[in-house]
Amino acid sequence: MIGILVELLLSWLLLKYFARENLDALGLKPNGIRVLHLCAGILWPILFVAIYSYSVSLLVHNPYRVNPAFQWSHLRSWIGFLLRSVAYEDLAFRGAVLYVLIRKIGPQKALLISAAAFGIYHWFSYQVLGNPAQMLLVFVMTGMAGYIFALAFERTLSMYLPFGLHFGIDFAKMVLFPSEKHTGVALFFRTYSKDPVSPSAWISVVAILIYFLGFPTLTFLGLRRILRDQTLR
Repeated sequence: MIGILVELLLSWLLLKYFARENLDALGLKPNGIRVLHLCAGILWPILFVAIYSYSVSLLVHNPYRVNPAFQWSHLRSWIGFLLRSVAYEDLAFRGAVLYVLIRKIGPQKALLISAAAFGIYHWFSYQVLGNPAQMLLVFVMTGMAGYIFALAFERTLSMYLPFGLHFGIDFAKMVLFPSEKHTGVALFFRTYSKDPVSPSAWISVVAILIYFLGFPTLTFLGLRRILRDQTLR
């Protein structure tokens, strides 16, 4: 929490001295459209991951079940953790720095810089430094996500939509349908530890492509249709 407060202070200083703005420039004050963006941003990735995960589970004859060990205390802990981590990352990569970059060098370059920085950041948070293959994969996947989140900020000039998208995808992949067992207690789990049916190679490739590219591609197409609700001064 202290880190987030420090980020807000630094954001205010950056906006004041490099853009002659205050924190209002980040679209932090709630209103109807921003709350709608937040809710839609959270629900969309959850819907995508749920449909994908359920479809794949049927394909391999390994349906999901509710985890009997999952308790409300786990949900509260997850929500608290994700709120803090998403707020911290969004203020760092989709906050004042991105706003100033958009003002100074234009949105295209600013979005790419934000996405690249987000990808590099995850080398450290995922602890993959020194493994070139994993570094490349992490950079591409988190970089694409970072670009989508940055585009959401650029389209709306508010942190509500990028926060919602970021929170929603993390919640879906970490709390609901985690692909890795070490992420913590999840709400759903597959019935069998090993899939009873193995899909063909081409189906597996298609499933992998949909998993990694489906969400960012569809979200990108949707965001391109959103007109900015205000203009940079």
